[in-house]
Amino acid sequence: MREAISVPYLKAGLREWIFTTDHKKIGMLYLTTSYIFFLVAGLFGLVIRFEQTSPGYQIVPPDFYNYLLTGHGAVLLLWWGIASHIGGLGNFLLPLMIGAKDVAFPRLNALSWWAFFGASVLVLLTLIPGNHIKMMWTGYPPYAGNPDAGVTALYVFIIHLVGISSIATAVNFITTYIKMRAPGITFWNTNMFVHALIAANVIQLVGVPSIAGAVTMLLTDTYLGTNFYNPAKGGDPLIYQNVFWFYSHPVVYVMILPIFGMFSEIVSTFSRKPLFGYTSMIFAVWCITFLSFLVWIHHMFVSGVPDWARVLMSYTTILIAVPTGIKIFNWMGTLFRGAIIIRTPMLYALGGIFMFLIGGLTGIPNAMVAIDLGISDSLFIVGHFHYVLGMALTLGIFGGITYWFPKMTGRMFPENLGKLSFWLMFVGANTFYFFQMVVGMLGNPRRYPDYPPIPEWVTLHQIQTVGALILGVGILVFTIGIIKGLTSGEEAPDNPWESRSLEWRLPSPVPVDNFGDEHPKVEPDYHPYKYGAPPAF
Repeated sequence: MREAISVPYLKAGLREWIFTTDHKKIGMLYLTTSYIFFLVAGLFGLVIRFEQTSPGYQIVPPDFYNYLLTGHGAVLLLWWGIASHIGGLGNFLLPLMIGAKDVAFPRLNALSWWAFFGASVLVLLTLIPGNHIKMMWTGYPPYAGNPDAGVTALYVFIIHLVGISSIATAVNFITTYIKMRAPGITFWNTNMFVHALIAANVIQLVGVPSIAGAVTMLLTDTYLGTNFYNPAKGGDPLIYQNVFWFYSHPVVYVMILPIFGMFSEIVSTFSRKPLFGYTSMIFAVWCITFLSFLVWIHHMFVSGVPDWARVLMSYTTILIAVPTGIKIFNWMGTLFRGAIIIRTPMLYALGGIFMFLIGGLTGIPNAMVAIDLGISDSLFIVGHFHYVLGMALTLGIFGGITYWFPKMTGRMFPENLGKLSFWLMFVGANTFYFFQMVVGMLGNPRRYPDYPPIPEWVTLHQIQTVGALILGVGILVFTIGIIKGLTSGEEAPDNPWESRSLEWRLPSPVPVDNFGDEHPKVEPDYHPYKYGAPPAF
């Protein structure tokens, strides 16, 4: 039986935080940890950018450069791209949005956090000289089994612990949604954030065992003498790539689908309109979930896979753009003739949609084999990826933090710092990643610390560094805004945005037991996006 929660999470002592099973505290733990790791990985990225500003070795040796690349990629993908909005905002919001007291399995939820914490400790151990992991976040053999690649065991155990955390969360969230909804909450009036969250966790439940198997075979090859990936003894490195990408492309949608849900919540609220095409949005989410497992070969177009596989997955990759495009049109339809209110969360949502649109449009050529063969492993891919996932995701999470900040803390996020941070990040990111794609189209390969002193390349790298600095200042301003909001922010009303969604019926911050022992009363015509005539704001 679950222990009682004695005090609100904002006033809880250390012991209660350590032994908590409260979904709100666990969400805050995930969100805080992932944000700290996000800042560290961002510093890694700045060092990488400074190193590439000019030809030659500027700051770090090539070996340490590989460690920075590995840490930057792995931490931003696994700690920021998954844990922040699934473990963090997802844990905090799922029970509130469906009228539940907590998640279905509170102790399993605590276990998921502690597994994630264990992975975080192992990541910190890689900071120690001699423990550096230098095989990139993908861990490709045969290099990953080479001593020069770093401690393979650390890489594998980190992946396993994050996987345990992900599967525990997926089981918990799916069960919570199916079994613990308040009477009146149905599939057809569920928040889009919840739909996207559950879809993302279905992908996790199906896909995580695949990457777990891939890295386990890597571990046994490296330390126990097996030969799954050793071609000299009958193995094949392409087995790893196929099994790895079978999960690691769907995980892109694990990262971005909940962000789409956040965009939907924010755009509807600040347009004072029902979400346009709500039913089609639901079908789009689940169509993406299904198709996400049918596109992994597009990461391997240059790996010697058969032509029929390349052609087939080129078509499926282009096909998955259709439900994604539906979402873009639906957000535009929601904005059309809406009573649009420009507050900080809305800026981040609109900026995130723009970044995803640019990233998505530049991704369509990547799906075409003839084009991909020419730009694969160039900085064009890096720029595209940071548009479509890095910045669309980050702006989405920042929008979610500012939107639900009053509900989490009882205080308002400082509006002036939020808007300043957005514009710095938006200008800096576009300056950085647009010109990164340009230099990639000119032939600059990815992952190299040095490059020839080609004048055009040097100029474009210098422009990128200016953009990275502006972006970094924007993130710093946002961090200052979090601190200021927590310490001296304006006291928040219960529903500052006048949202129709269920979580905004609760006081700010959320009480200890959410809605109490009984489910909240949900009207027969309840809908989270039921807006009528635009109210004064």
